Amino acid sequence: MSETVFLDDLKTLAGELLEKEKKFLLDEKEEYAAAVVVVVTPERRYWEEAEFNDVEEKVAAYADIVRHAKENGAVAIITVNSSYVKPVTGSNELAAYRWGDLRESGSQHAITVTISGPGIESCCMNLPYSFEDGAVVLGEPTEFEPALIDLTPDWP
Repeated sequence: MSETVFLDDLKTLAGELLEKEKKFLLDEKEEYAAAVVVVVTPERRYWEEAEFNDVEEKVAAYADIVRHAKENGAVAIITVNSSYVKPVTGSNELAAYRWGDLRESGSQHAITVTISGPGIESCCMNLPYSFEDGAVVLGEPTEFEPALIDLTPDWP
């Protein structure tokens, strides 16, 4: 299977996961506290949850997931997170980012889906949303675009 076809298959799966999370958001009208992670191996795919409340817990949760993924010969990891997003205007802005900065600055809520793995170009997409008068208002999803996915130092 070529890298392009494989990445297209991963994007299709990621889109299906986004739809499930979107349905949850619309039904429950609240953000979730855990990230959903789908690990893809040559033989199968499995999911894990990453629960965290701060950056240290996030690093530890993803380190465990990546360790398990590598032990199972993973070829890709797809993550689905509730996040805050804003355009980055330069590398200095990205380097200065600290956990919670976007939430505290009132940045846009989004469901963020990432794809990363050995030998594939990491990418992400976002589905912006807001809460207005007890209802969820969805924005327009972005297309998948190249992204720096920093799950752990030893995962591409």
